[in-house]
Amino acid sequence: MTKRDGQITKEAGVIRKRWRGRRSVAIVFPDSYSLGMANLGFQRVYELLNRHEDIVAERFFFHGNPSDVRSIESNRHVCEFDIILFSISFELSYLNIGPFLKAAGLSPLREERGEGPLVLAGGVACQINPCPAAGFMDAFLLGDFEAVSDSFINFLLETDPSRCDREGRLLRLREMVEGVFLPAFPDTGPVAPAIQRDLIDTVPHTVIVSNRSSFPNTFLVEVTRGCGRGCRFCAAGFVYRPPRQWPKEVIQRTISDTRGAKKIGLVGLEYADRGFISSLCQELIERGFQLGFSSLRADAITEEFVSLLVRSRNYTATIAPEAGSERLRRIINKNLTQEQILKAARTFFRSGLKNLKLYFMMGLPFEEDVDVEQIAQLALKVKEEMLSFAKGRGKIGNITVSVSTFVPKAWTPFQWAAFAGPDDLKRRRALLRARLASKPNIRLKLDSVENAMLQAVLSRGDEKIGRLLFGLIQKGYGKKRIVKKISNIAENYLKRRGEGEKFPWEVVRHRVRREYLLAQWNRAKRAESSGFCKLDTCRRCGACR
Repeated sequence: MTKRDGQITKEAGVIRKRWRGRRSVAIVFPDSYSLGMANLGFQRVYELLNRHEDIVAERFFFHGNPSDVRSIESNRHVCEFDIILFSISFELSYLNIGPFLKAAGLSPLREERGEGPLVLAGGVACQINPCPAAGFMDAFLLGDFEAVSDSFINFLLETDPSRCDREGRLLRLREMVEGVFLPAFPDTGPVAPAIQRDLIDTVPHTVIVSNRSSFPNTFLVEVTRGCGRGCRFCAAGFVYRPPRQWPKEVIQRTISDTRGAKKIGLVGLEYADRGFISSLCQELIERGFQLGFSSLRADAITEEFVSLLVRSRNYTATIAPEAGSERLRRIINKNLTQEQILKAARTFFRSGLKNLKLYFMMGLPFEEDVDVEQIAQLALKVKEEMLSFAKGRGKIGNITVSVSTFVPKAWTPFQWAAFAGPDDLKRRRALLRARLASKPNIRLKLDSVENAMLQAVLSRGDEKIGRLLFGLIQKGYGKKRIVKKISNIAENYLKRRGEGEKFPWEVVRHRVRREYLLAQWNRAKRAESSGFCKLDTCRRCGACR
């Protein structure tokens, strides 16, 4: 138990080591403690590095406090470590890299740093587009950390910082470790991220259970990685191809020790086999665990599965239609009909679940006002289903309609799409408020347009915009003022892109071919859907080559 930032934190599973004779890695999650401790990628890096007897890895988070530059485990300053390794899952976290390095007494800009710890970064945001952070990083580790952890550890143990200058260490890193991108040496060609096909010992899971995580006192476990459903807005669904379902026996081995947690959260259900998940849930419930789930696929909901939700004391379920109209769901390749969504809702309410969360996006490519109207119509139809079952029970739940602003992502078919204009977003948000905000038992949640715009600029940004944004942060600008300040140049990053245009993020070379993404973009223009991945027979996208 520790007290940090005025709050009591209870953690189970913390790894503490003596430093003598060991190489050291500072693992930095450039966002809040609660988000970082709910991030399986961050916890996986912590676990794999600390498995090795001669490596000590400790955690850092960024809240903007002076204490953030000292580790959770030993309170050592970040500059005492041999390596600073950022774990970055969200584009907006790029904005915190420079301020963290400056708070640590290091020059944020790569070319101004002398000798000292190497500054590296990995995580899915870097796999998608590392360029906005390139001005701050000595190197990026692209791909699945499981695939490079052994070689990265060998690099740490075999490279003495006192006997090798910064450039020499970086060139040695690229030589020894797969998937390394060096921003200072951009002419070496696109870098292919490392990929892990199989897991043998454990799957990614919660190493440290915390009461202050976004999922407090919950043991998270990854069931699958990647998704072959092909939603055209989803970067993770393309950069993590081919999708992989981890073996049940490895998952069982992983959850043999849940660090005392009584709740297990299953992550990555979108591509998991239905029977596999049902049998796993049955087994966990029989062992007395409460279960938590990410968004559930509406067309995979069965009476049997929902009964497991109820038995595990879940009273709220989440599904993600993403768009209100079937036309727009075909465009984004969601492949869900309205009847499938309503059938899933009926199944939930019939089984006794009271509350349902619905996730949608606004500002999607080729969206019209009528598509947003149909978000409201669909939500009201779901409410009707809820009321039809609630009347006999005397208990009425709530429908939460959560609507986020679409952000076009690199390495998706929508990397060519434009970010929606402010007038369209303002009008459509007003439409939703008029239809839903005052309805009983419906809660409408809308995201921040400023955050979405900054995320869009960063998601398709280059090194220039990353440096510019850092300069504005140094002047004390908040997000609203930054958005206003960059409005003139933001259009270069937010506009619709030409089909033959060269993109800055193509310093990365993913397995999914550009030609396939472009074909999917053209199918979206025609409102044509595509089928799911067929790993045994299909080679169209290139991921299985």
